[in-house]
Order: sequence, then structure tokens, then C-alpha cells
Amino acid sequence: PYTSIWRLRVHMRHQLVLQHRAHSVFLHLASCVDEALALPSEALSAEHLLEVGHVQNYYHRRELAADMFWRAARKSGLLVSEDTMIGVRTRWQQQRLVQMVVNANSAVPYEPPPPLTEAVDVDVPLVVMSEKGGHDLLDRPREAADAPAPQLQPLQPLDRAIILALCIDIRNTNPYHGLTQHHMQTYVERLLSDPVAAPFIIQSQTLLLRSRLERNRNRVQERAFMQMTELVDQYSAVRDPSRTTLSRADSAYFYSVAYPSIWELQSEYADFCFEENLIKTALDAYERVQEWEKIIKCCKVLDKRKRAESLARELIETDPCNPLLWVALGEATRDATHLMKAWDLSGHRSACPMRALARLALEREEYERVVEYFDEAVRLNPVFGGDWFALGYAAMHLKRWERSGEAFTRVCQIQPNDAYGWNNLASVLLQTGRLRPAFNAMSQALRNNRRDWRMWQNYFAIGCELKEVTETTNALNVLLDIAQRNVKLDRGSLNRFVDNSIAYMEGRIPASSRDDQQKVDAEEDKRNNNNGHLSVMHSSMTSVGEASENVPSGCNPIANTEELEMGGIVPLCSDIELPETFSSSTSPEATAEAERARAKIVERYKERMRHTFQRITELFVMDPDIYACAAKLLSYMDGPLAAYEMRRKELRCCQQKDQWERDADRFARTCECLDNMAMDALAALAKGEGEGKSSQEQVQPDVGQEEPLSLRERVITALGDTLENVTSVIVAAEEYMEASEEYKKLRGELLPRVRSGLEEAKQRMCGHQSPH
Repeated sequence: PYTSIWRLRVHMRHQLVLQHRAHSVFLHLASCVDEALALPSEALSAEHLLEVGHVQNYYHRRELAADMFWRAARKSGLLVSEDTMIGVRTRWQQQRLVQMVVNANSAVPYEPPPPLTEAVDVDVPLVVMSEKGGHDLLDRPREAADAPAPQLQPLQPLDRAIILALCIDIRNTNPYHGLTQHHMQTYVERLLSDPVAAPFIIQSQTLLLRSRLERNRNRVQERAFMQMTELVDQYSAVRDPSRTTLSRADSAYFYSVAYPSIWELQSEYADFCFEENLIKTALDAYERVQEWEKIIKCCKVLDKRKRAESLARELIETDPCNPLLWVALGEATRDATHLMKAWDLSGHRSACPMRALARLALEREEYERVVEYFDEAVRLNPVFGGDWFALGYAAMHLKRWERSGEAFTRVCQIQPNDAYGWNNLASVLLQTGRLRPAFNAMSQALRNNRRDWRMWQNYFAIGCELKEVTETTNALNVLLDIAQRNVKLDRGSLNRFVDNSIAYMEGRIPASSRDDQQKVDAEEDKRNNNNGHLSVMHSSMTSVGEASENVPSGCNPIANTEELEMGGIVPLCSDIELPETFSSSTSPEATAEAERARAKIVERYKERMRHTFQRITELFVMDPDIYACAAKLLSYMDGPLAAYEMRRKELRCCQQKDQWERDADRFARTCECLDNMAMDALAALAKGEGEGKSSQEQVQPDVGQEEPLSLRERVITALGDTLENVTSVIVAAEEYMEASEEYKKLRGELLPRVRSGLEEAKQRMCGHQSPH
């Protein structure tokens, strides 16, 4: 029956020995999982729950896997807690620092059975370069380097397997980052510090996980490589002829961990060698497991392109009807004829030849064929993520946005941590005008890859369109941190960003769309409470809601929910009166307090914007568009005279462009800058006139408060400089741009307006000085 744990194990082991995920095996495993979860809770053992979680994780159902792992922990009575201590992590460390540790206790202390023979006790994986072997890195942090190792309770083997599964959950729910790896490392340290040796397979999985975590750390990279080598070599153990299996495989916990097969482990070892530039060693390992794509890659690096072809031909002579060998030969020779023969030999039932044909067509940029071949490949095997990615890429080139959106949606469903899949999905949604789903997809992309400045730039551009003030401000600062001068800030996006910021500071838009949603939810809750019933949203982890009209088929970022009445059931704490801060009070005192709080928030935001644009102008000193956006912002925050200073820098950048007085576009840009300069100077003059003598003190320059007389002088100076700049531009461009509309407006409209403003400012100055 499908409820049998052994049927689940058989199908899972069948999948693990296959080259790729198979859809037919997936259907069997899905039936086993569904039938097992339909059983009563008492009928499911912790071991069964753990193995179901590993199946869910293998098919990237991360949330369901995490639920299974924690259910198994509760079933077994395992207690796990994360704690901190002041101590050291290395043998020679002098300064004690805060260290993270994991404490774990089994419900029943473990007492290992006495070994039947001495040989059984010897068959354990070798721990390479451990603390006992003289390594200066301690197995677990201590209060001092010379302090004895802490006494730990021995864990049950099944509890060890659950802790390893919880490490998988940490990896699935956190971005790929050094902190995440350190978090997982603390769990591994607890297992390796256990006073009782673990069963062979659990100890092997623990050491493998430690090697994966340490392979990118310079301090322990050598240990990781040697440990991986030891784990690969231990498969060469000779089986006792009198036994049908190895003694290490007789463990009752053999299926409780996600330990890879020998082929998968050797392939991972080869990948490690390739990353460390041990190309010859990697090639030998790839040849043992017949990873043809990577064999060809190694041969290219070693300049031995014929080796892959000769190896494939030798194997074909011994097995001429093997489709995979013909696929290898076709990839080595780049000949589609061999690939079509492999397709015929497979009886049109293997996706591998179609996959190879699609890759070959992709190299030749034959995108119509790419889509055709990959459509056939995903029809045969829908659970292979790499096919969907390439299909979406080819469909993007053909501008088949709906098909591309479907493909990248499947990529994100199969591999939720694929940042580039989310990024491409956002690009497709943006092409179809679905801004909000595109913004959400870019958010997921950045969750998995926070170091790619191009993703931050896309996120910033989409957020500006959606008026997400808080998110775009954060994104712009992170973008400047990562990219520095490499980023190209688009004037349109930066203009929208400034407009959104000003609208937020004026109170016309919220800081985030979530604020609007919170207001709607609050009003809805208040209305429901007044009606005397409670609205509750239900969502299932195993069901997929209907697709929104704003996303392509298969993309369901937010499942639709319905409001359901509770049928008279009174919720807990419903009789408790909420404090006033949580209610939408309209009293004058509450309104005044809210206004004061918002004013403080806006002031802090203004300071942040000043700091942000100071960074931008320091990085991009020759971009007039940057100064134009900064002038618009400062005009609102600090007044027109502060904006005028930015306009002067903008004009300098415009006039430093080569042949600006001869090129029509550059001359038009210079005229635009002069017009804005005049507007700012005249705005400063009008502000002083309209507010009277007392208001002269409110025309604040960017250097602090000054006397009213000096402000009038600054206005006159600004108008005089503007007049000189307009005149110099007219003289410089007269020979080349006299017939242009910009030149005529500059000479016929702007020049008289600036002269008139300057005369008016001087008359006011004289009128102010005449009583004295």
C-alpha cells in the first residue's frame, strides 16, 4: 500500500539512482506522501515524518518539508535551543567573544548497545583534521581555550537525523550568506561534539554537511577537501562475501538522512576539484560517473577537445543502442545527427536528446527550434528545472511573453532560491505591464542574491513606478554601496523617485503600499467588529489558489482568500479593550500627536535624502541629470536658492560636453538648465516679495540662517550670474543655433525676463536702504 514506509523508500531510492528527476517516479512519491499524511497522527512515526520531509525537500517543497521536520522533532521529544556564550572558538584565541551555540536534548538519554564484535565498532567514518587530531579550530566554542570540553547529553540517533534535517530548513529559509552558513555550522558542531559515536550513515551525513559549509572558507578549505575525499574513498570498502549487504547499510537509520548516492557524491567531489582548478582530477571523476557536459567542459579547459569524442565512441562500440552515449557523442561533436539518432533509439521517450538538441540550437541562436525542442523535453519530464529556464530564455528572445512567463514561473516553483529565475520572471511581467507582480518577483530575487547591483537597479526602477518610497530609498542606498560608479542612474527613474519623495513628505502618498493596505484592513476590521463578527482568512500549504489576472498562468504570488464567519464562536481575548494607540481615534489630541510624530519622521527622511544625494553628486560629478534631480529635491526642502546652487553645477556639466554649442540636443539641454536656473532665482525673489519684510528671514540658504540683507544680496547675485550665463550662451551659440527654437526663446523670452527680475531686485535693494 502507499501508506507503507518501505514503498516510499523504494520509490525514493529509485529516484536517487536516476540521472534527473523523473515525473513518473514523482507521481508515485506524491501518492505515498498524500496517503501517509492522511493517516492519523498517532499512526505516523517520527522516522516516517522525517522521510516524508526529505521527499518534500527533494522536490523543493520547502515549507511542507519544514513542517514535516518540526513534526518529527515534536514526535520524538527532541528539544533544540539556540543560545550564546562568551568564549573562544580557536585554540590560540586570546580575546573572548560572543559565540553562538546549539543545545539539544533527547526525551530519553541514549545508551548505545554494546558491540557484538570489535570490527563493528571500527567501521565509522574518519573525521579529518578534528580537534583531537591537532587542528587549532575547536569542535565547539568554550569559555577558554584550556577549559575542558562541556559535558553533553548523548543524543538518540533519530534525533541526530532530525537536527541534520533542521539544518536543511535553515538553508531553505535564509538567503545564501555567510551568516546562514555559520548558523548551520552551530548545529553540526553540536552533533560532532556528542560523546557517543553516531551510526555510520548519520556520521557520514554530518561530515558531508560540514564539508559543504567549509568549502568556501579559506581557514578550513583544506579540511573540507580532505574530508570530501575521505567520504568518496570510503565507498571502496570490500563487502564480506558471507553477507548480502555492507554492515554500515544495516542501520535502522539508513533512510533517515538525505545522504547522496555514490554517483552524486563523486560528481559533487568533481565539482569541488573543478572549483579549485584541479581540472585533471575533476575530469577523471566526471568520467567515472559519465557527466558528459562537464567532461566536455573540462576537455575545453585542458585543450583536449577530442578526448570526449573518443571516449564516447569507445563506449558506443560496446553498447551501440544506449541513447545517452549517442547524446554524449552529439554534444562532443556538435552534430545534431547523433542527437536525432539518440532520440530515435529512446523511442521518443527520453527528454535527454531533446534537451541536447535545444542547447545546440541555443548556441546557434535558432530560438524557434529551441522553444520547439524544450517544449517536447518538458512535456516528457516537467520536473526538471533547467529545461524551463532555457525555454523561458528562448521565449524572451522571441518576445513570447506569456510562454516565457509560464516557463520562469515553473523555474521559481521548482527552484525557489534561483535568483536569476525570479529576475527574469520580473522582466517578463514588466514587459506585459504587470508592475506589482514584477516588483514582488524582484523582491524574491534580491532575497536570494543581494550582491548583484543590476537586480537592485531593476528593483529601484519598478519601485519608482509603483511609488514605493521606503523600498526605493533603501534600494538606492544599497545600489550605491555595491555598484559605486558602475551604475547608470536613469534620469526618468531618478525624477520619479524625487517626485515620489516630495509627495510623501507633503503627505500626498504613503511611504509604502503596505500602509494603504493596513488602512484598508483596519477599516475592514472596524466594520466587521461593528457588525459583531470576525473575518478569518484560511490558506492551505498544499493547495494552490486561482491565478490572478495580473500574472501569467502558473504564477500565483498571492492566493485568493475568502472571508468566512466563525459561526458564533467567540475568539480568545475578544473581551479585552484595545489601547487607544491601536484604534483610529479622531480626537484633537490624538490627531495633534500623530501630526507631531509624522513631522519628526519627515525630518529624519529629509536628512536621509540629503545624505543620499550628497553621495550621488560625489560619485557622479559630470552628470547634469543628477544635479537637476538634486535641485528639484533641494528646492522643496531648502528653498530655491539651494536649488540654484545645484543648477550652477548642472550648467557647468552641460557646457563641458564636447561641442555643446553646435549639437542640437546638447544645446537644448543647456537651454533647459538656464531656464530652470532663472526660475529658481526668480522664485527666490518672488518668495521675498510675497511674504513681506518678516518673511525675508524664511528664505533659507543651505548654509544656515543669515541676515535679511545678505539674502537680498544673494538673490541679486544669483540673477546677475544667470544673466551673464544666458548672455554667454547666446554669444557662443549664435553662429550655429540662431535658427533653432531654443535659441529664439533664450534670446526673446528668457533674457528679458532675467533682466527685468534683476532690475526689480535692485530697486527693492535701494528701497530697503533709502530710509537709512
